[in-house]
Amino acid sequence: MSKKVQLRIQAEKVSEQAVEVAENSTYEDLLGLLNINPETVLVFKEGNSVPLDGIVNSEKLTILKVVAGA
Repeated sequence: MSKKVQLRIQAEKVSEQAVEVAENSTYEDLLGLLNINPETVLVFKEGNSVPLDGIVNSEKLTILKVVAGA
């Protein structure tokens, strides 16, 4: 069984896409599916960050690229 998730990815530019993930996928699994290094982003559900080992349980997520500089 799988579920569809709407993503808003905010990096250099903002993009939106839909992906299908397995029913018990974690947020880290989702990032792996998208080839995104989990150490470079934060994942938000309804404006709140989520733990990467949590189960994807929302139909809409925002992935925000973290930028650090010196």
